Amino acid sequence: MSIYQQFILLCLMAVCAQQAIATLKASYERFEQFLGHEYIDFDLRVRKFNRTTMTLNGTINVNQPIDDTIQFSSDVFLSRLGNQQFQHYPQHLPTSGICEFIDHLHEEYPAIIADIVSIPDHKECPVSERAMHVVDMVFPSEILPESLSSGLWKMVITGMIDETVVIRYMFSIRLTDDYMR
Repeated sequence: MSIYQQFILLCLMAVCAQQAIATLKASYERFEQFLGHEYIDFDLRVRKFNRTTMTLNGTINVNQPIDDTIQFSSDVFLSRLGNQQFQHYPQHLPTSGICEFIDHLHEEYPAIIADIVSIPDHKECPVSERAMHVVDMVFPSEILPESLSSGLWKMVITGMIDETVVIRYMFSIRLTDDYMR
């Protein structure tokens, strides 16, 4: 085989390899609130939308005005086999107040929060009492960093006032390899 034929074969292989791109598909697994119903009541559940899609549905009730005095932090856990044997993962979201977090969502991910009914406006602080409705929200895979691997991921969000835990909830998502052609 000549050098020219080897080059053409290599180019064809590269084109075929680019057509089968592995991406991560994310789907909700579970949502649970442990503490803080008097501040924010997350009445959310994960439900099967169709044969292949899980969605998040429900209402987020803000029961009293909330500002940035409650600082939210996160802990991330990974179960590589998806068997509920989680290991703590060093990645987390930066600690912030709810107003700062909602402003960040408005600036960076406006398409993702567009379907949440009655979400606070950009720069609205404190967040007033309200009911926000989440209807058939599919997990937005485009927000995931490329460094994540497949498996069952759990994020625990903790809200604190002066070192006292006042809100804690957890959600888990399943990441699977999705080969697109």
